[in-house]
Amino acid sequence: MEKCEHKPIGLVIGAVLLLLVGFLAAGVILDEKTDTINVITGEAQEFQKTLSTSGTVEKMISPDQAEIFLSVETLNKSANVSQTTNATTSDAVRTALKAAGVSDKQIQTTSYTVQEQYEWSSSMQKSISVGYKTTNSIKVTITDLTKTGNIIDAAVNAGANRVSNISFTLSKEKQEIVKQEALLDAAKMSRTKAQSIASGLGVTLGDVKTISENYYYYTPNSRNYDYALSSEAMEAKIDTPISPSDVSISATVNVTFELK
Repeated sequence: MEKCEHKPIGLVIGAVLLLLVGFLAAGVILDEKTDTINVITGEAQEFQKTLSTSGTVEKMISPDQAEIFLSVETLNKSANVSQTTNATTSDAVRTALKAAGVSDKQIQTTSYTVQEQYEWSSSMQKSISVGYKTTNSIKVTITDLTKTGNIIDAAVNAGANRVSNISFTLSKEKQEIVKQEALLDAAKMSRTKAQSIASGLGVTLGDVKTISENYYYYTPNSRNYDYALSSEAMEAKIDTPISPSDVSISATVNVTFELK
């Protein structure tokens, strides 16, 4: 009778142990599977299908002004004489520019320096002072580009002995007009590209979600002369043919569209 009473208890304990082992095994399996599950959360609008395109426009534009960079350089053992001589010559250059049709507001001083100059002496094996160089640099801005060469000639004949650079540029007013036109064309190009892509994929463009101007710039056409005119060249009659060159402008617009 005692054996019959303990036998059910043993069976119950065995059954419980089997259940515990089963649950543990199931837990291990669930844990292993859980490691590979990716849960995605978020609102429905976060998964809206979109299409992003960009339009870039590059154009060559005729400039409406020219910037001429001139300098008067004088060298003398005396700093005072160098400055005085430079002032006299610079005044003559300004007078010649005005006579050529340039107004005071079109002439701007960009720099004025007085520096002691040194040269290496092979006999003395050291650098020695050769005097003081005074440099008066100006920028002349003109809107009649056909007079560019004449302006240079007038300045040189009056004593300007360095022509460093000539830049054909756009005035602020024209820059703004050109920028608006370029951005408009770039935006249209971006939409045209998006419509072509959507048509090829068999979808329809929806509303514009985002739009941004990536960049806009224009590159003036500069000619770097960077040479000093000799005294012989200044004394001679110089005919300087200068032809204006177009400037480059570029604009890019990025647009993101919803897809229906």
